[in-house]
Amino acid sequence: MANELLKPELENVKEILSSILCDYAENAEQSSKRDRKELSNEIVKRLKQVVDDYGLDGIGTNEEWGGTEISLLDRTKLVEEASKHPFGLYHPAADVFGGAFPSFLTECTNKQRDYFLKPAMKTEKGCFIAVWEEAEDNDLTKLTTSAIRDQDSWIITGEKSYIQNLDTSGFGVILVNCQLESGELKPTLFLLDSVDQLERKEMTLIDVHSAHSIIFNQTRICDNQRIGAIGDGTRFIKQWLAESQVLLAAKCLGVSVQAIEYGKEFAKKRITRGKPLAEFPTIRNMLGKAYISLQSARLIVQDAAKRIDKNEEDWELIAQTAKLQATETASKIVDDVLQIHGGAGFAGDLPIERWYKEIRIARVNHLKSETIIENVSSKVLE
Repeated sequence: MANELLKPELENVKEILSSILCDYAENAEQSSKRDRKELSNEIVKRLKQVVDDYGLDGIGTNEEWGGTEISLLDRTKLVEEASKHPFGLYHPAADVFGGAFPSFLTECTNKQRDYFLKPAMKTEKGCFIAVWEEAEDNDLTKLTTSAIRDQDSWIITGEKSYIQNLDTSGFGVILVNCQLESGELKPTLFLLDSVDQLERKEMTLIDVHSAHSIIFNQTRICDNQRIGAIGDGTRFIKQWLAESQVLLAAKCLGVSVQAIEYGKEFAKKRITRGKPLAEFPTIRNMLGKAYISLQSARLIVQDAAKRIDKNEEDWELIAQTAKLQATETASKIVDDVLQIHGGAGFAGDLPIERWYKEIRIARVNHLKSETIIENVSSKVLE
């Protein structure tokens, strides 16, 4: 089981992160540019120093690989704090905690760890996960990318889409259906050391986020790049998916906190019909409900993290519920804050418009809302 940070240590890290990001926010509001894509080098350097001082590089990653094994619960708390800036939803604290590695990589052999993981850790890069396809509709049983055995290799045919962090990762993982001699398909994971020889396509999602597709046209991959046994792929991916859902939920919490802060400050200083917006019942109602919804979502997210840490029953569905609640809550909060700002919300001085678009993407990442609701309904009706 992963370690838990001591409460004073955790609170110290959160407080320092908050102070640095607040400094950035104050400066950014004075010289904001709509086309700015990242935090300044000065801010990143200060954030990195915090990570080094507290030994938090590679949080959630096996200590043997050079990471810092802490509980998912502590990771959600750190990620929430680290997401309170314009680019925090997809790059909390400018990714200074290091590249993320899914827990199923503990199944890798020593040779695989030496070749793939350790070099990626040294360069502070994570790995990309190639699971989804354009037509599968969040259903792991409908994946069509397949592999046929050829002596000590597999010949892969198919296409994987919506891949994030392709260009910034040290290596990748792909889920394919290995076809046995009997014709049976067994979902299996393989490590990818390079996509340079593969056909790839970049896609822009609502002009604020990009993803990639990679095409396998009878691509040969060695069997020694397989993770675990043939047929273990779905089980491994479900664990990664649950952790990713909870961490995405935590990022949404951080963005929501900052959005409420922007809404509160604007409502206090914006004078309409002779008085501040903060004195109008409709605006007060928006902000009050936003606060209540945020607290409720945080409780659900942290409860899900605890249950996954303890490997409790129904952890998979609980993670989905946390992701749904946090993304829907963030979507409503940012929408209301944008409404409070009116046209000023689109001016580019604040990241409200960016969050509005990014959260729209987050709602379909790692299982879309409709799929999660259907899964919950099936559980309720058992």
